[in-house]
Amino acid sequence: MIGLILLLAAPALELEASGGVAFPSPPHPAQGPKAAALQIRAGLDFLDHLTVSGALLGVPGSDARNTQCGLCFGQSPTFKAISGFGIVRLHTDADLQAFAELGVGVGHLVSLSDEDYFENPPLSGRAGPAFLLGGGGRWFVSQGLALGAQVAWTMWTNVVRREFVYGATPMSARDDLKVSAVLLLLSVGWSSAR
Repeated sequence: MIGLILLLAAPALELEASGGVAFPSPPHPAQGPKAAALQIRAGLDFLDHLTVSGALLGVPGSDARNTQCGLCFGQSPTFKAISGFGIVRLHTDADLQAFAELGVGVGHLVSLSDEDYFENPPLSGRAGPAFLLGGGGRWFVSQGLALGAQVAWTMWTNVVRREFVYGATPMSARDDLKVSAVLLLLSVGWSSAR
């Protein structure tokens, strides 16, 4: 009997690759850049409704220039980050599936800056806790192959802003900031259960 239960609960393997756009949320920076976002996910689907996964999320943008100038206008906006998550995904069981997911892991905001560094220095960070909350849908178009779309919110912690002068007021450096972003992703996936 126990063997039958374990056989029925045997997880199916899922693999997924996603690509899309990441938009940093205000106020860091006020008019932040959008950047490409890439995610790969591998997981085990239990009982056709619960998937436990590991995922890597990357925003492969550029780095901010390391400058201390007082009038730095016309710089290129930057957005670059990486995160690794453990994800729990709840989903419906059909060829057309809706899902919601929650992820916790470690992330690193490498660089985030506006095109104007004046009174708005670039942000960077150290490795720290990162979070992901998302939802979307996927459609199994053939044997095991799924196409999907997702909207997600992610947050990086341990973000650093160096000291700068705002008007005539010196602003001290901070290392306790958080930065979040909204992700719009399209995906292609495979499941051994379909």
